[in-house]
Amino acid sequence: MRLRALALVSAWLAASLLGPTAIADADSATPYAPLAPLIGEWNVGSPGAAPAFIERFSWGPNRAYIWMSVALFSASGEEHLHFEGMIIWNAATGRFDYLFAVEPGSLTQEQGEFHVAETGEIVRDVVLTRPDGTTGVFRQTFRALADGHVETTLMGQTPDGWKPTFPGSDRLLMLPRKSSS
Repeated sequence: MRLRALALVSAWLAASLLGPTAIADADSATPYAPLAPLIGEWNVGSPGAAPAFIERFSWGPNRAYIWMSVALFSASGEEHLHFEGMIIWNAATGRFDYLFAVEPGSLTQEQGEFHVAETGEIVRDVVLTRPDGTTGVFRQTFRALADGHVETTLMGQTPDGWKPTFPGSDRLLMLPRKSSS
């Protein structure tokens, strides 16, 4: 029943984000269907502002996993890899596990799960582990908008509840990047 509900949500997300042809990509026979609408390159930033970073989601061989990366823009406009890693289906939990190297070479990592909330939002729960072993808890959400864009939030857990990780991160827009070809 839960997978059927996820398949219906994924079909809705695919249709609203990418149009009717995306439904074939969001084949309900695969557990990756809920994340399929995120596949692609996205400019991310505050509404009406220049992009602050790029989120990239791509399929691994035979759609066996999803590769995700985030690149930040420097003041000069150059891309700087912030993190990257693999998202893979975990049949035991019915969720997607991931492991990302943050600021490659820094010995910092993010790990956690992606899942679809009852609201239809895709949720990325994060445990950040720093080189000294200290941790932080964060959450990113993805919500499909009627215009084909995605609203995302980046929040950190504090003793007072969830707070934006930086000013404006409680409401960011993801817009598909224009193809360079």
